[in-house]
Amino acid sequence: MTTNVNVSRYDYGDYYRGRNVVAASFEDRADAERAINALRDAGFPGDRIGVALRDRTAQGQIVEDTGATGSKAAEGAATGALGGSLLGGLLGWLVGLGALAIPGIGPVVAGGALATAFGLAGGTAVAGAGIGAAAGGLLGALVGMGIPEEEARYFETGFRAGRTLVTVEAGAERAGEAADLLRAYGGDIGPASTRSTTSTAVGRIAT
Repeated sequence: MTTNVNVSRYDYGDYYRGRNVVAASFEDRADAERAINALRDAGFPGDRIGVALRDRTAQGQIVEDTGATGSKAAEGAATGALGGSLLGGLLGWLVGLGALAIPGIGPVVAGGALATAFGLAGGTAVAGAGIGAAAGGLLGALVGMGIPEEEARYFETGFRAGRTLVTVEAGAERAGEAADLLRAYGGDIGPASTRSTTSTAVGRIAT
């Protein structure tokens, strides 16, 4: 079914000046998937869009509760998340989709630019060099992508609470457009939302 979604245009002032990456977190994973599809339809390439979510399956919860980050249990939980429907129709489109276990967080599925930030090239990273790449955690990955530490900490807190994180390497020229699309589907863009004002142009896109 096709529906129309209002996309309000915002003026972010100089918040994204000099920034290439925009991020948002989503309470509902389906909303995150719809936002990614909208970004794709707007011409943002798959290798510039990132997504990460925690494995909230029973097996993943056991790994989180026991702290068995480097064990076979962690590997099984993370790999099982890939085989399930956690990312729905995005499985065939996002670049470098993989799974890893982050110390202090547990099994995580990541794709696109976030998978690259975590040191994934598809598959799993739960032992040896892989776990070393993940040991910096989400905060280190986001800061490494150029997101300010205050904003990165905000997203890390939401991620720990179970929210799905989406990032877009939009470039300075399209950062505002990417943020508007993420917000249209319920994305929380963090501190940027408190420093923006609504502009006069409002668009509608089909989903």
